[in-house]
Amino acid sequence: MDFLTALLHAYDTSKEQGLVDRQKGDGTVLLPLYHTNMVSHGNDIIQVTLTNKGELSLVEFLPEKDTVIFPVTNDSIARSGKNPPSHPLVDKVSYIATEDEKLHSMYLDEFNHWYQEVKDKEVKDFLTIIKQFISKEHFLDEILDKLYGKENYARNQLKIHYTEGKKDKRADLSKIFLTFAINDFRGYQTVSVTNFEELHEDYIQYVEAQDVSRGICNISGEEQQLTTKHRGLLGNAKLVSVSNNKETYIGRFKNKDDIIRVGRRTSEKVHLMLKYLLENQNSRRWLGGQQYLVNWFSDDIANESQFDVSVASVMPFPTNESSRSKVVSLENKEVGQSFIRGVRQFSKDANYYVAIIDKASNGRISLKFFRDLQASQLLTNLKKWQTTYSWERYYTQYEQVYPTTPSLWQFLQTAYGIERNGRLEIDNDNFKKDQFQKMVISLIDGKQIPANISTALDMNIRKPMNYEKMWSQLQFVTLAIFSHKNGEEQSPVLDKESTNRSYLFGRLLAVLNQIEAATYSHSDKQRVTNAQKFWTSYTNHPAKTMQTLIDKTKSYEKALQNTYPGLLFKLNNEKQEIISLLNDNYLDSADLNKSLDYHFIFGYYAENQFLYTKTEKNESEEVKNVNE
Repeated sequence: MDFLTALLHAYDTSKEQGLVDRQKGDGTVLLPLYHTNMVSHGNDIIQVTLTNKGELSLVEFLPEKDTVIFPVTNDSIARSGKNPPSHPLVDKVSYIATEDEKLHSMYLDEFNHWYQEVKDKEVKDFLTIIKQFISKEHFLDEILDKLYGKENYARNQLKIHYTEGKKDKRADLSKIFLTFAINDFRGYQTVSVTNFEELHEDYIQYVEAQDVSRGICNISGEEQQLTTKHRGLLGNAKLVSVSNNKETYIGRFKNKDDIIRVGRRTSEKVHLMLKYLLENQNSRRWLGGQQYLVNWFSDDIANESQFDVSVASVMPFPTNESSRSKVVSLENKEVGQSFIRGVRQFSKDANYYVAIIDKASNGRISLKFFRDLQASQLLTNLKKWQTTYSWERYYTQYEQVYPTTPSLWQFLQTAYGIERNGRLEIDNDNFKKDQFQKMVISLIDGKQIPANISTALDMNIRKPMNYEKMWSQLQFVTLAIFSHKNGEEQSPVLDKESTNRSYLFGRLLAVLNQIEAATYSHSDKQRVTNAQKFWTSYTNHPAKTMQTLIDKTKSYEKALQNTYPGLLFKLNNEKQEIISLLNDNYLDSADLNKSLDYHFIFGYYAENQFLYTKTEKNESEEVKNVNE
């Protein structure tokens, strides 16, 4: 299924499920056809509340972040120019008031055309009350008297000068919208343009009954009113648009409108659905600039499951020492709790849709990526990703170790971020968006992470001096990404039987680092050990650098002999054991001094965990767990 058809079906499904025009006051509203919404800034929307007799009851600026919903025309939805078309009911004061005759005339034409065709009696009564009020000669003065106080303002056309407390203020009414509500319209219920669903439905019927050109819509296959005008999203950028440059269609089509024929109803559904997905915080993820990821399920369109491909994955069970041999064991794990933050609302038989869109220009939205797959396949792909890219991580708030999959942002930031002020930052926004897109595609399609990410991490893990604050995250992500490389499962538990050269040199580096770090006092906490200083050289020329580090740790061994001889004994035993394994397997090998591969960081990590967790209780406080 293509992206436009998927959006069309999503809107139709939402309509069947009662999600369209559902206003619960706790989230984004999927708008009814031929309507738009506007969010109040606290000073740009005035709600005029009338009695059911048409008298003025209350005038107030809508509170900040309150939303109004109101009908629009095919021309007014993306209006621009010197005298843009009017909306048919809710609009700026400059249209509803009589000061500008041309704008007012346009407003009356749109209002009256609809008013004359209204079939629903209740809707007719509602509009009649509003019509009678705005037909009064001085209705605007009544509104302003109520809003500012009759003696507290002066008006020159649509310019207002008023006082608020002791401050003189000015307002331009031409930029302020008027919306309407009626008290006791249904019993004691106040009904507004925004919450009057029957009003919305009547306007939909009015629009679709208009006598305009019809044809077969290429997206829905239905006969509809055809349109070449489409809603703007991300400003005025449109999902469906045709270039004005003739070279894009000359030779294939007579004119640009022949490229695609879109029904107005279809265009509304497609654009309103995407608008909803972009506004719903559970369905969209900002990727930087004007690029967004949107996703939904066929039976959980609002994404109440809160599925998010960018979040980190934390397993729901702790990993103790006895289970560390298989850190990323997922045999009994429901993947739905890892990338899904809420209770799963979708079934495995549902379809999952994900798209990445970007504002290519002021007038056009570009579709960068789209996938349609069954939720069961998605869960399989997520499980594969988690199994391949997970590692244990200690969570202070739970005082437990949990197997965790780094988030896509963590992969990206640790691969290409530069540490500044304790954070990893990527300066090139376009590069960041492109790399994130590639990772999303890999995750959704069940493929391996892009090779450039693992290559970058393999380089970064050799440069600890570049990561004063973020070293712990870099180590965690690197361990996760190489934890199942080439089908070989790595473990945080020390493997004393391993004779892998890089693994052994990693173990030795951890021991040499601990010999020095164990002598540091609390005030020395920020000191950098020689192992850290020589880390890059060590990973590039391990045999040569090893002897340098051994020589530099001799003075620290003497200090430990006087303070913690038991600890020194254990560390020296580890050192001699590792060196013996290196001599037995690689002493005469030409590979002894070659650059280390990724196994070294697993040897380093496992040796640190062994030293930290296995040391006698009276010694353990002196062994620094430097990888935390």
